[in-house]
Amino acid sequence: MHAVMDDLPRLEMRTAPTAEIGLELIRTHRPDVVIMDINLPGMSGIEATRKLAEWPETRSIPVIALSAAVLPKDTARAKESGFYRYLTKPVKIDELIATLEELLLPKA
Repeated sequence: MHAVMDDLPRLEMRTAPTAEIGLELIRTHRPDVVIMDINLPGMSGIEATRKLAEWPETRSIPVIALSAAVLPKDTARAKESGFYRYLTKPVKIDELIATLEELLLPKA
């Protein structure tokens, strides 16, 4: 993931080992976009995304989900959770970059 981010100009990436730490980073730094793994130790990425949607200061931050789960029930559950996009692992680099550009580059 770091290698992909290094190819995108002016992009700063912060990582967290758990959703709980990630939530604190997000509340503190207010990023333009969040990439959230679904299967995290402790709180799941789905639970964390729901919390972000509840807080006024983070509810407008788009969250991209990353998951190895590709079954229809998994993608349906993710859509209900409010993710901007649901990307599956292994990550398709073109799809991730296109999604980031869609969110971060100014519209012409």
